[in-house]
Amino acid sequence: MADRERKRGRKVNGEGSIYQRASDGMWLGSAYVYTSTGRIERKYVSAKSFDDVKDKLLRLQSNNEQGIPVPDRSMTVAEYMEHWLSIIKVERRLTTYHGYESVVRLHIVPILGKKRLDRLMGADVRQFISTVRAKCLCCTNGRHARRKPKQPACCRPGLPCCERRPTPRQVQYVHAVLRNALGNAEREELVMRNVAKLVKVPTPRYKVGKGLTVTQAKTLLEAAKGTRWYALYVTAATLGLRHGELLGLRWQDIDFDRATLTVAQTVARAAGQLYVGPAKSDASESTIPLPKVTRRVLEAHRRRQDEQRATASRWEDHDLVFPSSLGTPMEPRNLNRHFEGLRVTAGMPDVRLHDLRHTVVSLLLDLGTPPHVVQAIARHAHIDVTMAIYAHTNLDAMRQALDAIEWEDL
Repeated sequence: MADRERKRGRKVNGEGSIYQRASDGMWLGSAYVYTSTGRIERKYVSAKSFDDVKDKLLRLQSNNEQGIPVPDRSMTVAEYMEHWLSIIKVERRLTTYHGYESVVRLHIVPILGKKRLDRLMGADVRQFISTVRAKCLCCTNGRHARRKPKQPACCRPGLPCCERRPTPRQVQYVHAVLRNALGNAEREELVMRNVAKLVKVPTPRYKVGKGLTVTQAKTLLEAAKGTRWYALYVTAATLGLRHGELLGLRWQDIDFDRATLTVAQTVARAAGQLYVGPAKSDASESTIPLPKVTRRVLEAHRRRQDEQRATASRWEDHDLVFPSSLGTPMEPRNLNRHFEGLRVTAGMPDVRLHDLRHTVVSLLLDLGTPPHVVQAIARHAHIDVTMAIYAHTNLDAMRQALDAIEWEDL
């Protein structure tokens, strides 16, 4: 049925209006919603088809019902950031929201907050990035106020500044948050263009951790035997799970009969509290095969956990495979502290826990496993990430290839 032939019955209060403009055939929708200034105003949406404008109108009304106000065109950067964060809080992971919120609160609002959003220019963003780059993080984040009396302090009267500047990665992250916020403002037609895109920030050079050899991994696991973390380290070394995914793993996610494991949730710290939420991305949330050695170790770990639960004076059952001694989600920092001691005991003080994840990638590719299969096992969003780890770790293979060239005597 053509858009013009749609039959529209009697509307109920608050449903909004949809009509077609005769001059150009565009479809328009309107509804009364709350704006960022606290007033109720009639706002409009437009599209080329009836269905598209109906979807936009429903989205507008849905946001209004969830308490997300429509931004006002004359709003300041600070006012818009508050509106944008309310959207992020609904649509994104809690850890993502808190990361964005801290950047907005500590960096963007203090410098750009009073400027009109629609008058923001590339020069403003360049000056903003220069100011962020020159900041002392202790002063900005208020860390000196939280220090103990005997600890050195800075940014206080009579004391010199420690001049702890943001790293290139931190500057890049601040710029990315501003760019994402202005990108949303551009989609909402509040600004003509995203001026943050006009400012280029140097990309930091990332260090990709090296994976371990089989011998090194066995040495590390041998040192972990007898500890309550042994099964966790075996799972990390054989499946390449991230440490947040390991702490979020539940027994219901493991099918011993089919020998599969599903990554469905993760444990992280956000805003001073433990947060149990969905996996990092759609690619991260997937089902992978359970190797025989991992299955055997996890079955033994489950028997020991059942015994611990039966004798514990207090136990909160969250169905976690690697919980705290009380059955509650484990604090990630406790795992990091244990691993720091373990790697010293194993004689590998420079090894990181995340290197066990890289180990799986490099060993599988060394065995000739197709890259797309390794990508599926590691659950990387892009195969470039998979190959970047392998390229960094496979120095021996590169040396062997170069030595194979038969040079004449020089």
